[in-house]
Amino acid sequence: MRFRTHSLASLIGCAILLLPRMVRAEPSSAEISSAKHAFETALAAEAEQRWADAALKLREAIAVKDTPGLRFHLAHCETELGRLVEASLEYDRALELMRRGAKAPDVQKLLAPARSELLERIPRLSLDLPSDVQVPLISIDQQPYPASELSLGVPLNPGPHELRVQAAGRRAFARALSLKEGDRITLPVALPVLPPNSGPSEADPPPVRDVNASSRSAGPASEHHTPSGNRPSGKLYLMIGEAVLTAAGLGVGIGYAVARGAATDRADSAQALIDEAAPESPTACDMPDAELAGACSDLSAAVKDHDRAAFLSQVGFVTAGVGAVSLLTTWLIYPTPGARQSGFSVQPAAGLGRIGLVGRF
Repeated sequence: MRFRTHSLASLIGCAILLLPRMVRAEPSSAEISSAKHAFETALAAEAEQRWADAALKLREAIAVKDTPGLRFHLAHCETELGRLVEASLEYDRALELMRRGAKAPDVQKLLAPARSELLERIPRLSLDLPSDVQVPLISIDQQPYPASELSLGVPLNPGPHELRVQAAGRRAFARALSLKEGDRITLPVALPVLPPNSGPSEADPPPVRDVNASSRSAGPASEHHTPSGNRPSGKLYLMIGEAVLTAAGLGVGIGYAVARGAATDRADSAQALIDEAAPESPTACDMPDAELAGACSDLSAAVKDHDRAAFLSQVGFVTAGVGAVSLLTTWLIYPTPGARQSGFSVQPAAGLGRIGLVGRF
């Protein structure tokens, strides 16, 4: 059995599907002992109300063996730390483990009321968006959210948050929020239509500082205006965006190309172990014995990692290519504001404490 690169269609299929978890062997006795010690340390930290330390030790134990009891304790620590949304996820994971057959009668009695009480405490934010805005870009604390989710109410932790809503042809909306436990807030969002030929939308545009005020105070002869060619143009903003797209695509392509090479090396190493244990047996991993289970699992995981990295690397390079072509096209085709006419002129200039001639080309 030899490792082969799949076709592009297979790569796209692998990227669309959810990434499966790596098969993990049962923890050894040493790992179980370490997990028990981490749990006992977490209980001691909880007794001293050192919630962050307790949460860290609980995650160490969960990494060895996931149980409803560990998830329940972790949810309690997250609640005490004010991370109510994260705590609700831990309660949900404990519930899912029990649905899959994990036995935890002590947790089963406490889980439902604790989870129900926590859900009442979690603040929720809904947005009332203008009906004529089709595809708004919404972010909370710089994390994107779909508009459909905001219409139903997004659970957020208590405390300060930054909301920003943007839409094409509209002035952006920004708001600083401070949520308390139990809040149910529906916030109306105003997105005024921008006038034609306006610049990029801003939520709260800063006041424009008049850089010529000091010159005007010296007298009429010193009045002048900033040439329009010195203002940033739409072409500049467009080229900056295309340059960022090109750089980001190139970074993604190179990064995942490196990851693809590492996955290939892992697959080759696992294949070598399989060939050594079961030479000339193409079905060695169909029903592997205990000796081959680990190697077969590593091979399967490496193949999937390789496929995903290969697809994402190709997407990155294609994105970089599109960005580079767009950048070149904008540079060559996009109109540039006319430059000042060339020539030489001499004008009298007067100002506070000075008089003379000004020449320019």
